Amino acid sequence: MGMQVFKEEDLLLYLYKECPKATSDAIHTALEEGSYVLEEQLKTLRRSIAQLNALELKRPSLFSLKEIKNYSQKAAD
Repeated sequence: MGMQVFKEEDLLLYLYKECPKATSDAIHTALEEGSYVLEEQLKTLRRSIAQLNALELKRPSLFSLKEIKNYSQKAAD
C-alpha cells in the first residue's frame, strides 16, 4: 500500500486536535508505520506553532485605531 499524503491543513488540525477521527487515525497509522516524511512535516509545523505562540503581539496605536474608525465612517456615508 502506498504512503498516504496529508494536506498541511489536515496536519494543523491534527496538531490542534480538531481533525476528524478518521484523519487522526490515518495519521497515527502512518506514524506507526514509520513515515519519516510525515514525522518531519509534523516537527516543522510544531516548531512553527511554537514560534508563532512566542511572538509578542503589539496593540495597534491610538492613531491607527482612530484612522480605521474615520475610514470606516467615511465608507459608511
